Formats: sequence, structure tokens, C-alpha cells
Amino acid sequence: MPSPNRRNFIKSGAVVAGALYLAPFSIGQSGVSVNSKLNIAMIGSGGIAKSCFRECAAENLVAIAEVDDVAGAEGLQTFPGAKRYKDFRKMLDAHDHELDLVIVNTPDHTHFPATFAAMERGIAVHTQKPLTHNIWQARTLQKAYHKFGVQTVMGNQGHNMQGMKYIREWYEAGLVGEVREVHAWTGRTTTNNSNAKIKLPAEEVPATLDWDLWLGPAEFRPYNSALCPKQWRWHWEYGSGSLGDIGCHTLDIPTYALGLGYPTSVKVDKSLNFRHEFDDKKVKDDAATYVYEFPVRPGKPPVTVYWYEGGHFPHLPDSLKDPTKPDMVSKGGCMLVGENNTLFSPGMRPTSPRLVTGWDDIRRGGLPPKILTRAVGDPVEEIIAALKGEVEKCGSNFDYAVPLTETVLLGTIALRSGKTVEYNPETMDFKDRSLNKYIKEPVRKGWECGEGLL
Repeated sequence: MPSPNRRNFIKSGAVVAGALYLAPFSIGQSGVSVNSKLNIAMIGSGGIAKSCFRECAAENLVAIAEVDDVAGAEGLQTFPGAKRYKDFRKMLDAHDHELDLVIVNTPDHTHFPATFAAMERGIAVHTQKPLTHNIWQARTLQKAYHKFGVQTVMGNQGHNMQGMKYIREWYEAGLVGEVREVHAWTGRTTTNNSNAKIKLPAEEVPATLDWDLWLGPAEFRPYNSALCPKQWRWHWEYGSGSLGDIGCHTLDIPTYALGLGYPTSVKVDKSLNFRHEFDDKKVKDDAATYVYEFPVRPGKPPVTVYWYEGGHFPHLPDSLKDPTKPDMVSKGGCMLVGENNTLFSPGMRPTSPRLVTGWDDIRRGGLPPKILTRAVGDPVEEIIAALKGEVEKCGSNFDYAVPLTETVLLGTIALRSGKTVEYNPETMDFKDRSLNKYIKEPVRKGWECGEGLL
């Protein structure tokens, strides 16, 4: 564990300043003076990391761990003063005494070891979605959240948008009525099962890449450019397909608005597709529809959630089949089908939700009041605000992000196995015991962490 000197000091500064909220976390985990700059490290400086550059530039970006000089070049060039490392473990060992926040921007399979390594050192973490690569990792990070008392957030940016609050407020105000069906879709396609049948030949590792560190906890295999730097998401060893990519955004809408919790079962039914009602475009070979069953909640009915990908569409209301605006639905969306109305949110995130029937009249007549507290900004801004004592905790903290991540992962297990997945979240296992192998995958020697915490 790190020396608490810096984090004790900045927390005490906020106490002296007064008027700021100090969340009930352990040493130095919140309460930095609002006028102080945080010391931040990034693990991964390419790709999605760019979404964090603005916030990091306003603080102190102390160090960067990046295994790929080319893929991570933009971040390395943006922060030339940051100390450079290849191995994030060495970076954390060198700087844990001064770091307030670590931002994890790696491929999915290294989210867990990077996140856990920061948390066990008492450092707050922002980790990109999906939070983890398997269910055991997700549940272990939730346990670590309580054990180490650090601020946490998953980077599903839509959770912090105004639209997310509107949707819940409209639902709770009764504009939609009781919801028993949700339909969510993306144009992206999970090709992981098809890719698993292809034997990739060994290629020469680029001199700019540390392939061994990129693999991290995953089983060693020869390098191939089809895996790294960009296509890893479509291989089960490293990613979680379209559900891992987009599900943590779009399925966040019903999870938050309806308070869904864990599903009892998930299956894949490739026959469920209404694309022909919209246009005549051919769907992808790996197109699929996932069917999630969520149980009753206090005073609320059960809900069936359908996830369509690869060109599959739900049955759309006529008002959403406008041929002059095909992009309104073709790029993805989410519909909450209620007794009184259907709520539609176009795209992967809730940027502009609306009601399908009578929307113009409803808007003119006045929408329900804003009763939910709005987020202070995107997830990076939010965790910075939490560390400075301006908010108690982040909305997509690990108590919230873990069930959402598990929901997404359960869908991938249904696709991988070809079976109906019946899951018990209390015991963290499956009715079909053969599926338990997906709970936790083996890790390479030297990458073990978090063992014994559950």
C-alpha cells in the first residue's frame, strides 16, 4: 500500500476549506481541495484515451504506461512531460505515493489487472467500458471498491448525459406507463465466433510494440496484426464483441431508468429480425438477436430486453420509418415500450430521447420537472469532482457498473455457448454447470491478482 502522505494532505486541505462534501471513503480517496490539481496516470494512451486528454491537461498528467509506441503516439505526444513506462505495474510502483487517479484505456482483457493494481494501492480509478473481461473480475472489483474505499467510475459516457436523466424522469412520471419490453440495437456485428475458427499465422512483432505486455494475463500466442492494435475486440480472448463495445452504453438506458438489476436468463435467437419492414438491406452473416429476461421488481412487472446487432432490427413504429431520415434508426437506438407510449432514444447513447406518440404536443404542454441530480460532466470530470469533494461518488461507480457489465457478459456467454444461459447472481454460477468455465478464465503466471477477495 502507498504512503498516504500526499492524499492525507490534500484531503485535509479540503476540510480546512469547508463547504465541500467529503465522501465517507478512506485515506485520501476524496476531498482534494477544489483548487488543487490532481496527479493522474494513464494506462494506455491511444484510441479511447483521447476522450480523456482535455480533463488530464487541466490536471497534472504525471505518467503514462503504453506498450505500443505507434498506437499510443497521440497521447505520448500530447503529454511530453509525462514519465513514460511500458509496464503499468512498474509505473504504479514508482508513482503510487503521489497518484490520485489512474485512467485505464487498455483493451478489455487488461482492464482488470490494471484497475485492481491501482485500487489496491489506494488510488482512484476510471476504467473504460466494459469494466472487465469476465464475471469473476467484475465481482472482484466490486469487492475491491468496498475493501479499498477508493473512488471509481466506468467510462460509459451516456450515463452522465442529460438524456439519461430525462428518460428516467419521464418514466417515473408515468408518461410511458409500465414497461414490459425494451428493444435496443446497434449496426456493429460480433464476429468473435467466426474469428475463433480462423488460425492466424505468426507475424513479426513490430519493434514499436511490446507484444508480451500487450497480451498481459492472456495465454501467449504469436503476434498477428489482425489482433493488435485495432481488431482485438472481435476475438474472445481480448474483447467482448458488440455487446462489450456498445451494450454498456445502450443497455445502460433501461438498466438505469427501470432499475433492472440482473437478468435470470439470456438466449440468442437469430430468427428475430424485422429489418425487412424498414429496408431491403442484407444483414451480416453473424447478425444476432439476444433475449434477456429480467424478473419482477417491487411493484414493477418483469421485463424482456431484446438486443439486436449486425443489421437485425426490432419492429419499429411507423413514425420511426421515415425514409428521409434513415440514420435516425440505422445507427442504433433503444425503445422502452410502455402501456401509454414508447420512449425512443436514437444512437448508442441517450443524446436526444423523445416519446413516439404525440411528442410535439407533449413538449408544448410541458415535460415533467427535473428532479434528478445532473452529473457534473463526463465520467472523467465526475471522478475528478468526486476526488475534490464536490460530489459524493460517481453515478457509474463499481456498485452500478458491475451488474451492468455482468449483464453484457452474460449475453456474450449465450452467443459463445449457443445455449440459454440461466444465471444465479447470488452464487455467481449457472444452472448449466458446463457454462461455469466462462466465469473466470485462466491467467498467465505472474499476472494473478485479486485472488481470495471474493
